[in-house]
Amino acid sequence: MILLVQNNAEYEVDLRAMIGAFFLGEKVRTASPSEVADYGRQMFTEIKLMITALYDERNTSIKMEEHGRVLYSAYVYGDFSDRKRFRNKLKLAIYRLLSEYTGRILPWGSMTGMRPTKVASAALEKGKIKEDIMEYYRYTYDVTEEKAKLATEVAISEKEVIDTVNPVTDYSLYIGIPFCPTRCLYCSFAAYPIIEYESMVDDYVEALKQELTYISFLNRHRNLVTIYIGGGTPTSLSEKQLAELMSAVESTFDLSHLREFTVEAGRPDSITTEKLEILKKHRCTRISINPQTMNSHTLRVIGRSHTPADIKWAMNEARKCGFKNINMDIIAGLPGENLSDMEYTLSELDKMNPESLTVHSLALKRAAKLNQSFDDYKNEINVDTDKMLQLAAKWTAKRDMSPYYLYRQKNIAGNLENVGYAKEGMECIYNILIMEEKLDTFAAGAGAVTRLLNLENGAITRIDRVENVKNVEEYISRLDEMIERKSSGTAGRVLT
Repeated sequence: MILLVQNNAEYEVDLRAMIGAFFLGEKVRTASPSEVADYGRQMFTEIKLMITALYDERNTSIKMEEHGRVLYSAYVYGDFSDRKRFRNKLKLAIYRLLSEYTGRILPWGSMTGMRPTKVASAALEKGKIKEDIMEYYRYTYDVTEEKAKLATEVAISEKEVIDTVNPVTDYSLYIGIPFCPTRCLYCSFAAYPIIEYESMVDDYVEALKQELTYISFLNRHRNLVTIYIGGGTPTSLSEKQLAELMSAVESTFDLSHLREFTVEAGRPDSITTEKLEILKKHRCTRISINPQTMNSHTLRVIGRSHTPADIKWAMNEARKCGFKNINMDIIAGLPGENLSDMEYTLSELDKMNPESLTVHSLALKRAAKLNQSFDDYKNEINVDTDKMLQLAAKWTAKRDMSPYYLYRQKNIAGNLENVGYAKEGMECIYNILIMEEKLDTFAAGAGAVTRLLNLENGAITRIDRVENVKNVEEYISRLDEMIERKSSGTAGRVLT
């Protein structure tokens, strides 16, 4: 256990994130200085490391103790109440102490948060050049040159797409299908085993159609530019249900301005030739078939019932049906896997030649089985995940794929990242727009989150989230409320 002692909880989330980056899965307990004074001997024997941050208006002291012995200490100068100026200095100081203590250098340094490209995007809007942006990453966060370059180049690539849409006249659509064949070990999404919810699926699709009709009405004077059907696993639906949903989308929305229509066909054990033909018939332009790994043993460990042969079959059938833009997802750092396993997965993907590859770093998500049973797997998780990411980056470069979007998650192994690579012209426009939050995304389905921009003179002043309930049965029974939430969320909105 790690004990975090503070006289103010203002930066607790930031410090927890930094500690978690170095100690994946380690329990972190918080306390005030007065509470620590009352701890007994038994409590102190359970503490592996104690980190104390005492905030002050002039300077903040940080110290790191092990079994009562102070190992490292530092001061952060400035008023801690000035969050905008103080936060990055504090995170950098704690990062450097943890780095010294563990002997590890994290590629993203002290940088936390979901969107590492945000810094570069803001700088590009101010006219900054690539070299200056990279230097800012290194100076402010101790980011390595490799990651600073990655974030900057992705931001430049994203800007090219963002500049082609108009946040006033254009919007995106997300449709959530919260069903899967089985639940994966690492998954924390609102996704339910379809065999247990089979009796509700028809009603769910019917509710979706009604919500989609209302979304279309709200945006009747705007242009729908991207559609993304995700989940869960959309191809968990039967052929009949999938056809009904796809037909409803095609008949409900004006698709004359549509630039991209993605459907996640993620689980090979949910794919049939008939489903692929249905997707193709109803104007789907891009699909994702997600092996996560091509190693049979790991597939069983993570709770997937398909085999590497099933993945190859699904890809072959998709090509026969005419799909020319197929993404594949893989995960670096799965339990039991090392660099040679990643090499094998990439060599197998080479034979299938996808147009894009999304490389995820394993994340320890709160609601996932992996987190709940972490002690059973912690010795099997390779902490050197970054070498796997580097291998994937070299693989994509040799196949003329470039990084086009980038994001991170909480409790990600090694404080690393997820990167989407694509051949020229095959980038997922929806992924870029949702990640950079530059366009309204109207979302339908259980657990779906609508994101609405508020604009003044073209500048984003606020982003509002309108959330649907996650429970399938509640979503169906409370559909009118979900629709009313969208109505309320768009009422009186500034969009100029």
